[in-house]
Amino acid sequence: MFCQSLSIRYVLTLILLLFSCSACTHIPIRVDESGAPQREYTYQLPLKIDDGWQVSSLAEEGVREEIIDDMMEAILAGKYPYLFSVVLIKNGNLILEEYLYYNNRYYLQDFRSAGKSVTSVLMGIAFDKGFIKGVDGKLLDFFPEFEKGTNWDKRKDEVSLHHVLSMKWGFGESGPANSLPWYTENWISKTLSLPLISEPGEKFEYHSAAPALCGPILESMTGMPVTEFAKEYLFGPLQISDYLWHTLSDGNTLTAGGMFMRPRDMAKFGYLILNHGQWHGQQILSEKWIDISTRPYTSDDELGYGYYWWLSKYKGGDEFFKTIFAAGHGGQRVMVVPELNLVAVFTSKPDDNPKGHARILQIMEKYILPSMLDSGF
Repeated sequence: MFCQSLSIRYVLTLILLLFSCSACTHIPIRVDESGAPQREYTYQLPLKIDDGWQVSSLAEEGVREEIIDDMMEAILAGKYPYLFSVVLIKNGNLILEEYLYYNNRYYLQDFRSAGKSVTSVLMGIAFDKGFIKGVDGKLLDFFPEFEKGTNWDKRKDEVSLHHVLSMKWGFGESGPANSLPWYTENWISKTLSLPLISEPGEKFEYHSAAPALCGPILESMTGMPVTEFAKEYLFGPLQISDYLWHTLSDGNTLTAGGMFMRPRDMAKFGYLILNHGQWHGQQILSEKWIDISTRPYTSDDELGYGYYWWLSKYKGGDEFFKTIFAAGHGGQRVMVVPELNLVAVFTSKPDDNPKGHARILQIMEKYILPSMLDSGF
């Protein structure tokens, strides 16, 4: 189920995406503005449409065009297969949008678990507007109808919203915790009944049940369906109107993923983090929430985790750059590099693509980050 009705265009989009996935070869096809396939690369200025983005060129923003040309030639030669789109935002301007395997700027791409980062933003807006009083509130206080039953582990009473947002709540294991929101009736009760495998706050365990619980929490605290809350306070202000969002069998919106969106619109969530919560001068998300949600709450120095945002450092030339990013299965990425005033978005074949994330890392470190250096800007 989806929160928006499936118009004929939406259905055609999904069919074309499924066809492009099934027909993927190692040699991608790039389509120009007329719809004609191209295998040789020539840089084109992104098209300005009514979505809020200002358009600029690589040269105007100090990006080394020859390196981006090399990147695209390598992609078109099949060195980085199953990559569907690359979108770059530099200094607040859209400077590159490339679509492959017959995708285009209007196709709604499968965001997968990168949608968890959108949930983080929504939780932050609820926090900013006073719907949620703080991250220290206890998880079970948001579910007063839940019956604990016999043999209740009292340690669960200490699980806080902070633990849920940082994936350190201690519930279950990644397998059951990932599958419950999708495949199980009464998934909320069954999720809260999972055994503790670690003390709350002790161990990071990536899964989807915790962010899925944010959906009913948001609806309970705001008195609005998640989709309406998002439309009023996030999607509307960001000029995002074209998207699909999966709805679970019990009517809850899947806040752990299940979102289909244009790559240009995906970039807006990254830019919101980069631009201190503002879009065209409007404060949508507070700097306070950005600060607490993009701190590392894990002990891994190479790959950290905040509130549904990943944190790492990527190498460009001889330098390492702090990067905040949303990530979804198969190689879906929204990457924010504050030091370079950069947002990079990648979408990829979502299934049967185990090297999707590794390819994006290679592209970032070999081409995109170096293209931003030694340019005189």
